[in-house]
Amino acid sequence: MTVIARRRAKVDDRHREFLPDSEDSDPREVLDYLQRYSGSDIPRWVLQADVCDALTLNNWLWWEDRRRELHFLKAGRARGLFLTQLGAQVGVGKQGVLDRIDRLEALLRYDRPDEKITRAARQAAHSAEHRRSTEVHWLEQHRDEVRALAAALVIQAGSFELADEDREWIDELAIDVRDEVMTPATMVVLGLAAGELRTSREVLALDSTRPQKVHTILARADDLRCKFAAVGSGRGHARECG
Repeated sequence: MTVIARRRAKVDDRHREFLPDSEDSDPREVLDYLQRYSGSDIPRWVLQADVCDALTLNNWLWWEDRRRELHFLKAGRARGLFLTQLGAQVGVGKQGVLDRIDRLEALLRYDRPDEKITRAARQAAHSAEHRRSTEVHWLEQHRDEVRALAAALVIQAGSFELADEDREWIDELAIDVRDEVMTPATMVVLGLAAGELRTSREVLALDSTRPQKVHTILARADDLRCKFAAVGSGRGHARECG
């Protein structure tokens, strides 16, 4: 939200005073603002970056809504409401309420909407540990490739002279490159850094019909993160990455 606010301030958005800009602002109010004040008076590069950040906020809200729904379903049971009463509010029957609670608990605990997970928690925990060890092994095998790509992304950010406030994750990635730290968390930072560079004013202003070096590096970052995401999932790279 602060990134959106800083970007709008740079272009002298005449409606800027209506944009919530504190870290504890309601994301929905920010999304409402972007829907209402995104006319032709706003530069195209700003509108493009707004879309990317708005989708990130919307995704966060979706998860937050799932957490709230789970809270109140469980609260309803704890307070003595019948399953039929709860089900009437969400359009399901008695068993549907129980399945919905299981599904939400599984979704929020393991990021997978499968109610069977909570009924086999030990197996899921074992699978998660195996996946992590597999990810670490993959990183060891691809360490040089990841480090070279991360370094290239940082160099590109430097060549475009991004402002300090526009490269929070890029700077974090630079630290990992400098310290030669390559962990699963590094791959997350790589994705966030790529997002900062991709939505920067300087990169969005480039002619997209003639891909430049930065576009190639961003595409390589997407591909590498896609391969990493498929590690330990039991699915092939082709299916995972299209």
